[in-house]
Amino acid sequence: MLRLVDAAYALVAAGGDERLRFSVSFALFEYALKECIAVDERGGRAFANWPEFERRRDDLAVLGDAETASAVRRLLARPPKVQMASGGHAVFRDRPLEGTQNQCICEALRRIRNSLFHGGKQPYTADDAERVRLGLQIIGGYLAVHDDLRAAFEMGMR
Repeated sequence: MLRLVDAAYALVAAGGDERLRFSVSFALFEYALKECIAVDERGGRAFANWPEFERRRDDLAVLGDAETASAVRRLLARPPKVQMASGGHAVFRDRPLEGTQNQCICEALRRIRNSLFHGGKQPYTADDAERVRLGLQIIGGYLAVHDDLRAAFEMGMR
């Protein structure tokens, strides 16, 4: 069975390292959210409290980093699709982002994660790769302006 795990890793690695980099970075970012922002408790389980982060940290729009600001604009202009049920099958559909800019950014990041983690997004297109790169830039932007998140992110790498 370990061969299947190795084969899955090889598949991701063969497609370029940005998918793996995003997956690891997103996991560490959620770890940092749980360490720094109040944990969302549902049924006794702990989850990263994205809604609280979105309310408290609606400041990515004012970053001085032009590259991250450009990534935000580009990602929000063409957000990732959402997997929806249609005729008993899962299909990817356009769905607008709603809420504050920070809520939209966070939702777009989660959509990228969902496409990568839950699979089914085949083929992996140039647009998908661009969204993954934009997502990495945005996660880096959050870490650049939030010392507490950056410290927890780094602690998660140990």
